[in-house]
Amino acid sequence: MKGLLHLTGVFVLMLAATVRAENMAEGDDLFGQIQSLQEQMHIEITGLERIENEAKAPARGSLEQQLIQLLRPFNYMASRNKQGKIEHIAIIGKKQPRENRGIVLPTRFEGKHLIVSVALSGDGRLWQTLDMMIDTGADLVVLPESMIGELGLTDSQFTVQKMQTANGVADARIGMLQALKMAGETVSNVEVAFVADRLLGDTKLLGMSVLGRYQITIDDTYQSITLFRKASP
Repeated sequence: MKGLLHLTGVFVLMLAATVRAENMAEGDDLFGQIQSLQEQMHIEITGLERIENEAKAPARGSLEQQLIQLLRPFNYMASRNKQGKIEHIAIIGKKQPRENRGIVLPTRFEGKHLIVSVALSGDGRLWQTLDMMIDTGADLVVLPESMIGELGLTDSQFTVQKMQTANGVADARIGMLQALKMAGETVSNVEVAFVADRLLGDTKLLGMSVLGRYQITIDDTYQSITLFRKASP
């Protein structure tokens, strides 16, 4: 009998824990649920005002699991500490229907410039991952000449044209990258200009030969760029 009572007690405790877990995300609507989890997790959530008139949603599991479930209808960025725990979440906006869904590029500021991480290749074999500056004023992707070999390209694959740079007019080697990847999106056949390193330094520009294929929304507050692919002509 004692053994039976012990097992029954454990079952009661497990049931109580389950009830508590299911009730952690309290609130009359989705806004209230997420706000409740923010307080319980002691984290910062910005962009809560982007959640409007959303009905309460079911959520189970740990606090973090519930929060991720409730945020599924939204684009957001989460930052974690060294222990892997969420510290801050920025809600960017509600996800669009699949056919209109944009590509969200997390970015950061360097001075007044937005920087995004991309991977690119000249031949599909050699790849380089690097940070590039968003520049809607640049007609092409612009890279230093020293990267030509690193991307699997050779001098015979270029034409030479004059290009206006911040340091004056310079000769640029114009060629084609086989592919550029950013946030899971692959852009093929990207026109690129290689300019002498002494004129560019460490600057690498993501120009309109990539960005021109999209409609662009820049959100400085949340340090993100959303790209919507333009319809083919």
